[in-house]
Amino acid sequence: MGRLISVASGKGGTGKTTTTANLAIALGKMGYKVCAIDADLTMANLSLVMGIDDAYTTIHDVLAGKADINNAIYATSYENVHLVPAAIDWEHVIRADPRGLPGTIKPLKGKFDFVIIDCPAGLQMDAMNAMLSGEEVLLVTNPEISCVTDTMKVGIVLKKAGLAVLGFVLNRYGRSDNDIPPDVAEEVMEVPLLAIIPEDPSVREATLEGVPVVEYKPNSDGAKAFMELAERITRIAGFKARVMG
Repeated sequence: MGRLISVASGKGGTGKTTTTANLAIALGKMGYKVCAIDADLTMANLSLVMGIDDAYTTIHDVLAGKADINNAIYATSYENVHLVPAAIDWEHVIRADPRGLPGTIKPLKGKFDFVIIDCPAGLQMDAMNAMLSGEEVLLVTNPEISCVTDTMKVGIVLKKAGLAVLGFVLNRYGRSDNDIPPDVAEEVMEVPLLAIIPEDPSVREATLEGVPVVEYKPNSDGAKAFMELAERITRIAGFKARVMG
């Protein structure tokens, strides 16, 4: 059975979508069968980042009761990686009921080794339904105190809700002289630091090109950091199942 991992944060703009896309592709490169899901129903950026922006059937159609989830799974141009895209027009957003996300996503664990869920930021209803679609959670934060503390709160709530918090990613480290050091961030977060993604122009370039950096510039510092994250995830994913089984 596959792993269901929600990618979550306390604030928007931390790099959840970038992390989801690169992690999915990195796992695909390692030979795992992966499905990335755009569960950010109002912003829907993952589809653009992964090169599928003209899908006929989306997660919104499934949540509106107009389609089956199996009809919304698309093969991407990346090896072993599939995507459930989201719509980008407001009409679809209005019709989709986020409360259906957990029941829609959970059955996919029988089809893939990893299901990576790109969730909205914060603790609103749409974000909670997306995050609770997973069994494990990967937190993403930037090295700023407000971002770290907000993301820590999300981690506490999800732990209480029964998810296994795998740890966190410190993204865009080195952007400012005022960055919180990794050891301090780990102390505040109270969960393991799984990866430090450096501030790397290649990541921005890759985003502008619409190709995640692990594919765009695999030898860049950012790409190497995402590959290391994927390796760590493969070692610890399934932790909840082992502990609770």
